[in-house]
Amino acid sequence: MRTSDNRKTGLLLTPLLVLLLLPSVASALPIAAWDFNDGTANDVSGVGPDYDLATVGTGVDLSSGYAQFDGDEGNPSYLEVVGAGGMPTWTVSLWVRSDGSIDQGNFQGIFSNNNSATAAFSWQIESFGGVYQWRNQAGTFAIGAPTGLGVWDHIVVRKFGGNDGDIWLNGVQVVSSVGANPGGLQMFRLGTNRNTDSFFEGGLDNVWVFDSLEDPITLFTTTMVPEPANALLLGLGLVALGLHRRRPGIAR
Repeated sequence: MRTSDNRKTGLLLTPLLVLLLLPSVASALPIAAWDFNDGTANDVSGVGPDYDLATVGTGVDLSSGYAQFDGDEGNPSYLEVVGAGGMPTWTVSLWVRSDGSIDQGNFQGIFSNNNSATAAFSWQIESFGGVYQWRNQAGTFAIGAPTGLGVWDHIVVRKFGGNDGDIWLNGVQVVSSVGANPGGLQMFRLGTNRNTDSFFEGGLDNVWVFDSLEDPITLFTTTMVPEPANALLLGLGLVALGLHRRRPGIAR
């Protein structure tokens, strides 16, 4: 390869690496977002009002750049704040990983919109028998099994048309229609179910909430949790740049 071609390769790789490292947003701004990067559960969306999450209990660890829940049923621990209320369209996007055990039992709440299972239009994302599910009063829908213990997965639940919704796992639609009004965003509750009696053991990161219909594939790629796969891409790019610098140039 000629020196000029090597230079072009480096120029092409550099913006690619920048894009991999810089956070990106979907087509609309989230009305609430929590990335936990500063060791708090504050809303980082920049769109008012702020939905800073309150910590309940002592079993939530925010020190590693994500929210880690211990799932201890004897020590109820979770995050919550009063939400935005009912709306005809919304998107909830989150990254989740199961720790301790894939099968943690039943109704282990990951994200819930209410503190009562009997409240009208209440719903929750949960770990149930080793499978991620979405549940409301109209029924229960399987999202899929965790990719692995300690492995991050991406879940998107959307409401559209005022009376229907769909569900996505890792950029793939797994439920095309829930066939009923999914409900609203009365509360934002992380790590607990609606009845506040079953608690998830694992991590949550880059939890984004929109009052609009967002593309789940775009969210999957732009809100990705920094993990070894991203580090590998970065490493390959740096190796390529290193090879470019070491190759002797050809005299013109």
